[in-house]
Amino acid sequence: MARVALYVLAAPLDYRRKAWVGSIYEGLLNLASKLSSQLGVEVQVNPLVTSSDYRPQPPPALDGVLVVVLSGGTDRMIYNIVSSIGRPSLIYAHPGENSLASVREAVAALRYSGFEVYTVYGSLEELEGRVRSWLLALKAYASLRGSRVGLIGEPEPWLLNVRDPEVLRARFGVDVVKLSWDNMLGRALKADSNMVSSKVSELKRLFPVVEVPDEDLEKAVRVYYGLRSLVEEYKLDAVAVEARDMLVEDLRDYGPYLAVSLLSSEGVPAEYEVDVEPLLTKLIVYRLTGKSSFTANLTRIDERRRTVVLSHCTVPIDMIDVSRSKLTTYFETGRTVAIRGRLREGERVTILRLGGPNLDTMLVARGVIVNGDIGDPNLCRTQIEVKIDGNPLELVEKSIGNHMIVAYGDIVEELKILSSIAKITLLQVA
Repeated sequence: MARVALYVLAAPLDYRRKAWVGSIYEGLLNLASKLSSQLGVEVQVNPLVTSSDYRPQPPPALDGVLVVVLSGGTDRMIYNIVSSIGRPSLIYAHPGENSLASVREAVAALRYSGFEVYTVYGSLEELEGRVRSWLLALKAYASLRGSRVGLIGEPEPWLLNVRDPEVLRARFGVDVVKLSWDNMLGRALKADSNMVSSKVSELKRLFPVVEVPDEDLEKAVRVYYGLRSLVEEYKLDAVAVEARDMLVEDLRDYGPYLAVSLLSSEGVPAEYEVDVEPLLTKLIVYRLTGKSSFTANLTRIDERRRTVVLSHCTVPIDMIDVSRSKLTTYFETGRTVAIRGRLREGERVTILRLGGPNLDTMLVARGVIVNGDIGDPNLCRTQIEVKIDGNPLELVEKSIGNHMIVAYGDIVEELKILSSIAKITLLQVA
């Protein structure tokens, strides 16, 4: 659980402001309790600070600090607290009592000293929403430390943006576990036949259209159990697997496309092609939202309509209308099992990718799904058209790699905060 310290600051009080500050402080106690319960974040409320000489003794394992500034004359208090704790900070400036003046002075000094600070300004009524977004982003970022990402096999030969596992460890504290594809296949072939048959029957009941024979569906399900066995044994939080079926004729029927869909829907972000950057992006989305996301190629752009087409041969089952989707073959080979899924039209989405040589850049765009299932036979099976808020060509001009992640909902504000905390340069389509 992420731990955050909350400090409320005001200049030495006169009688007029004492009751006002006290009332706000009590309200913040209630807010801290509410957000702790709802978000699973421990918010520790400290006594009211009114002295410029105050320096906190930070508790161990603190992930961040939240500073609510209610008046002017607090510049040094802000600086002392944030610099002493040395963790990512949110500083709130109140629109009265010269709070904003002190915040601006202190923030400048802190940034000159190399401290990471995120600032918000607005009425007290707006504070809860701003703090909630910051806590969600901080919790997601903190949760990456100690996460275990499994890489099954090798990156596909066409991938050019391949990151050294040490970069993940250095930037986010993520441990990379490298496992062999043959290990996965061996477990797949030994999967319990009764479990496999049961899952095949379940999928045939779930999808109204199944365009592949039971034999192929059984092999795809075995790959799922092979992967899940590795996830469970090695306690993996996310997994990427080599799509060896694309390269080896004898393995054409052992594609991972159904498997990564099932795992993603079960809360284990999964990816094929062993493309690490989108996998880490999916893990970030899951830690932010608790929901699955869709990996896709950007395949078409209509500048006049401001739309893009995104497609891939699998999608998490919990993201689609299964009653209007189908199990079919993989696009490139016409073999194994892929998913043609219909995503929810009219839904707001965030399109994003983490990348850069040191995983220090993130590309984001907002949009709305205008077509949840295009049905073009010349593209990967799951295809959506999204109307972009801004110029869609910027997705090419600012490209940091092919695969993009599509998440339901507008999470750009949380991504901005996370980028600030993690010192990531955010490139936003506008």
